[in-house]
Amino acid sequence: MTSVPATLTVTPLEEKVSVVEEKTQDSQYALKFAGAAISNMASSAFCNPTDIVKVRQQLRTQTPGARGNAFWSVGVDMARTEGVLSLGGGISASMLRELVYSGIRMGTYEYFKDTLHDASNGALTREGLTLKITAASIAATIGSALANPADLVKVRMQAYYPNGSPYRNMRHAFASIWQDGAHKAVAAGASPMSGGLQALYRGVEATTIRGIVLSATQICSYDQIKQSLKKRGVMQEGVPLHFVASTFAGFFCSVTSNPVDVVKVRLMNDKTQQYKGAFDCVRQVMVNEGLFGFYKGFGMCWARLGTHTILTFLIYERIRYLFGIEAM
Repeated sequence: MTSVPATLTVTPLEEKVSVVEEKTQDSQYALKFAGAAISNMASSAFCNPTDIVKVRQQLRTQTPGARGNAFWSVGVDMARTEGVLSLGGGISASMLRELVYSGIRMGTYEYFKDTLHDASNGALTREGLTLKITAASIAATIGSALANPADLVKVRMQAYYPNGSPYRNMRHAFASIWQDGAHKAVAAGASPMSGGLQALYRGVEATTIRGIVLSATQICSYDQIKQSLKKRGVMQEGVPLHFVASTFAGFFCSVTSNPVDVVKVRLMNDKTQQYKGAFDCVRQVMVNEGLFGFYKGFGMCWARLGTHTILTFLIYERIRYLFGIEAM
């Protein structure tokens, strides 16, 4: 009986190297997501007191600049009437929001940069702002939309209630908001499922726009400033460079995102349907409060977002170093 010789298939070395590199790159993207989520959660936990004061300021509709709306007045009043622990309100929802929102918007930024660069065959250069802004916008759009329910619950839990908060915890807040939307939908002859989802996705337009504006200025300015300072030989990779770049990034994103943040917070806390949508909210703020109405809470926004940005990038770069990933 004649034996048939076995056929030995040899995989070219280049293909093996390509597969290994692809797996390594995929694992790095996963670690970047984890690092982005951890760093943003840590920063948000530290900045929660300033965040809740900012939300309280943005929900007030009194004359812009009135003394009672100053961030120190709001903070002191909260501590005196609601207790110091009130400054930690909504922190559980904030952590969930950062896990989804920031994990995606910051953790997938470089994935979209690499993908778009390869898809354009290098036409979108890594040094150009077009690639950076496009990548940041795509990542922020996905992260903002998916995290909207957690963002809404955070705002509701941080709002002021004269008779005490109606929410016992984050889980109860989710359930209450869902049930309220479902009941209204049934009364209007619609599906309770659609009503619950609409309630949790209230203000998603403003949330997404804010996410894009914030990420395009925060992440891209940090990336661009780092790149420029290193290229000119002004600073080398390290903590001092990360601190300088993140300080500028924190200021820029505070200026650009505050107006959208005001609209987002108003819409999310609008239980009486005072606003028909984002554009109607913009119109009412402009008519009733003037242009400076969009910058209510800016001092606390800068204090919070500036500190948050610095801490986030310092922690994120350190986590990347510990994970064996090159600096951003």
